[in-house]
Amino acid sequence: MNKLIALIFSIIILFSCKTDTEQINSATKDAEKSTQSNSDSPQLLKQFNTLREMVEYSYEFYEVDGTLKFISEEDSNLHIQISSPIFELDQEIIKEQIVKRDIIYFAFQSFAKTNIDKLTITSIPISAENDHQYCEEYKKTITIDRTNAKLILKKFLNSEDFSILYDKNTNAWIKNANFNKLLYENIHEVFAEMSKK
Repeated sequence: MNKLIALIFSIIILFSCKTDTEQINSATKDAEKSTQSNSDSPQLLKQFNTLREMVEYSYEFYEVDGTLKFISEEDSNLHIQISSPIFELDQEIIKEQIVKRDIIYFAFQSFAKTNIDKLTITSIPISAENDHQYCEEYKKTITIDRTNAKLILKKFLNSEDFSILYDKNTNAWIKNANFNKLLYENIHEVFAEMSKK
């Protein structure tokens, strides 16, 4: 009798293990299908119809505090002014890098997230200590078009696809290591390329 009970118990355990294994295998296959489906149709970087839409969505520069000005919104003459805060005690090289970095960042963000072909960017840092006064002595203006931006991207990142500058993180697109190469590692070289006429 004990042998019969043991045999029945063993069959129940064996059947239970088999069912668990089948469920695990099924779940694994479903996950693989989902991953494959996602890789076959990657999510595209969010696009905006206008520069203004892009800026308003990014929450980085604001007209109300003077860190953003639309000098011209005409398609044939897009011109925007951006201003990041600087401190009086910042080293000169830091102040200059802030201006260059703002221009590089805004240009490549614009080409990645809109279909605009050309824009002019003026960067004037704003004082973090003196009622947001503009520091005109550091002002720089660059005009760049999509073709030249692609050449720069190709030179430094071996690609003409602006979306390589971003990664998807949950519900947001964030700049990645590729973008940081332009903004930090190669900032002076990238800005020099952008400054060429």
